[in-house]
Parts: sequence; structure tokens; C-alpha cells
Amino acid sequence: MLAIRPRLWYDSSSMNDPDPTTGASLADFAQLGQLLEEHRPKLLAMLERRIDPGLAVRLDPEEILSDAYVLARRKWAKFRDQERMTPYAWLYRIARDCLIEAWRKQTRAGRDLRRAIPFPEQTSLQLGLGLIHSGTSPSAALARKELQERVQNVMASLKPPDQEILVMRHFDELSYQEIAAILEIETNTAQQRYHRALGRFSDLWHG
Repeated sequence: MLAIRPRLWYDSSSMNDPDPTTGASLADFAQLGQLLEEHRPKLLAMLERRIDPGLAVRLDPEEILSDAYVLARRKWAKFRDQERMTPYAWLYRIARDCLIEAWRKQTRAGRDLRRAIPFPEQTSLQLGLGLIHSGTSPSAALARKELQERVQNVMASLKPPDQEILVMRHFDELSYQEIAAILEIETNTAQQRYHRALGRFSDLWHG
């Protein structure tokens, strides 16, 4: 397993001296390392859910998170100067961008991976149970495998942005404010997009 927290060797008197390339000090980097360790389990779980099974052998969530840390170091000073994004939402977006870049290197050129994020197959049944309230138990309505296949088919029928916002809300457990900051939209727009996506899912499910 790769170590995410950096090893910092420095004279304590220079902790607050800014790095000329990033504008951040060693104390800043130590704080960033602490934030990444705090949110590391959720970030790794997000990356594992989103890695296409066909690329799982070539894409390591730990390596992607290490790349995210390197990128976060370069962007840390800019993040400190803003107030909209929470630390987790900021790290989430960076990790997601690193995953998209890793996908781009492993797939055919020109594919828009921001609009083709694979739906996590291993959680499709959970999505169905979380969004569909039929009043009957899953075993009474459909066999486990049949329910999973049906949810998968319904999700595949949705447009990628609808799939994405459902995953962000239900599996990545992001608030509307965090989703809005990550997607660079207003909070009420994020709410509207989510409810429209949920409505489309429900229409397809019951249609």
C-alpha cells in the first residue's frame, strides 16, 4: 500500500516560509496531509466504486489518490483563499479529475470520460433498494439477480449526467452544496438536477 502522507524533513524555523512554486508553506502541506488522511477512506471507496471493472487490473486507487495529493499540493494556496468548497469536496473533485485522467490514458483517444463515468455495478442493487419504495421486500418483488440487472438497465438508459448526480448523492454521500461546488453550479440547480434525475429513474422503473 502506498503511503499518502508525505515525509517532511525540515527545520521548524522554516515551516511558515512559502514555497515559491505553490505559495504554500511546509505547515500548509502538513495540514493538507492531515486532511487527506482524514478523508482517505471515503476517497478510496469512491475511486474503487468508479473504476470500470475492465480497467481494475491497470488502475490502482492508491496510486490515483497519491496523484491527487501531488495535484492538491499545487492547488492548496488557491483552495485556502476560497470559502465555497469544503475540504472533502475539494479533495473529491481532485481525486475524480485524477481518475478521469487515468481513464483517458487507458482508453481510446477522444472519449469524453466526464460524460461516461461507469456506474458501479457492485452497488446497483443497493441503489435500487435505496431509491425504489415499492412496499414489498426485494425477494418478493424480484430475485436478487433480476433486480440487479433491472436497476443496471434503467441506469444505463439514463444520460451520464443523471447517472453521475445519483451516484454522487447516494453513494458518495455528498450534500447538495458539495455537489454544486464540485460541478460549479448553484445549490438549487444541483437540487433540481438531482430530483429530475430521480424522476427519470422512477419513470423508467415504473414504465
